[in-house]
Amino acid sequence: MKLLEKGQRWSMEVKCTGKGNGGCGCGARLLIEKDDIYLTHHYDFSGEHEIFYTFKCIDCGAETDIKSEYVPVSIQKKLLEEYRNKQYVKRYGEKNEL
Repeated sequence: MKLLEKGQRWSMEVKCTGKGNGGCGCGARLLIEKDDIYLTHHYDFSGEHEIFYTFKCIDCGAETDIKSEYVPVSIQKKLLEEYRNKQYVKRYGEKNEL
């Protein structure tokens, strides 16, 4: 096999806004990769359950949600599989409470 061109890892430039989590972001510009994203969730009064793709700012610690259309399907599938298997652990070491 011959390598024609090195592949690139997925990354995305984002801004820490706190969107979906109280809006308390610091405005830092960050470059995130797949290992920086984890799942958070919300139940409303009617029992509806929503899952969000979230990252934690390394500057202020605020969590910001990312629209699912910006997260590659392969990453979404992996995170959802881990979530369903209840083996998901947040990157910074906390056990998943989902």
